[in-house]
Amino acid sequence: MNKYLLYTYCLLLLAGCKRDIMQDVRDQQWNHERAIIDIVFENQVGTATIQRDEQNEGSVSFMYNATAGDANRLIIKSLELSYGAQSEVSEGDELIFDGNHTAQLEVTSKSGKTRVWTIQYVPFTDELVGTWQITTLSVYGGAWPEYGGSAAYPDMAERAWNWKQDGTGPAAEYDNTLTFTLEGITEEGDAYGKVINHAGPDERYADFIFIDDPDGARTPIDVNSKYRQIPVGEGTWKRNSRQGTVTFSGGSTVSTGRFVGSGTEKLDDYNNQLTLPDHAFVFELTPSYVWIDIYKDRERFVENAKKYWVQVTKVADQ
Repeated sequence: MNKYLLYTYCLLLLAGCKRDIMQDVRDQQWNHERAIIDIVFENQVGTATIQRDEQNEGSVSFMYNATAGDANRLIIKSLELSYGAQSEVSEGDELIFDGNHTAQLEVTSKSGKTRVWTIQYVPFTDELVGTWQITTLSVYGGAWPEYGGSAAYPDMAERAWNWKQDGTGPAAEYDNTLTFTLEGITEEGDAYGKVINHAGPDERYADFIFIDDPDGARTPIDVNSKYRQIPVGEGTWKRNSRQGTVTFSGGSTVSTGRFVGSGTEKLDDYNNQLTLPDHAFVFELTPSYVWIDIYKDRERFVENAKKYWVQVTKVADQ
């Protein structure tokens, strides 16, 4: 064969092969990927867990904020699939779940292969979510119970003479409400969200100014650092599931306490105790062990306050 004809034939053959290869690329017949890369539903808590097993079956699981209401029809906020893949639903569509909180979603690859993904949610809520009425503020203080120098005060407002007389004493908190909303849950299982401390009908928050009154001097002592444990207005909350604590943050306030139920707590070995009729946030305070007069209120509310309760009762779910 003439070498020039052979050369031309080879070029034509290569060109034909090149066209076939490019056509395959364009058609994506090689692309069998049909995975869910990421999916987010309205009122989803945290990120979804996406798995594919050895049999190439796919599953998705996530936590759902059960306080948001009907969970049979969930709206897809975002959906990311493998390159070139398509599904029967897209962002903004509803996915219908059965009574076992399970749904199916079929994903089709560019090459036409399909995979049915099983999607299941776990209802999640936290007892804090909702609105709580502050009912009472309580304190236990006094550094030397063995000498009768400690006492528990179930209602701080009952000793009104210890506070300013302008309506900003502890009683100002007693019409306040705390509204907790759930925003998410960490990988460690710690729930978190926003909290709004509403001032209530009197539109007041307590300004914790203790009035020391030896000989009628009425000296004001600011103890907000001890008793302003829950921020005013809007703040954040987070529960540590391992330690059983709740951390508040907002403005200049950062505090950590515990959320407890009803019951009687023994405070020392000298018959001091406090009975809670409902729930409360309890905060540990640090006494200074400064000895002023162990039988005076100042000793127990100011220098050597040891424990502080914000008693609450739930008035509404979210």
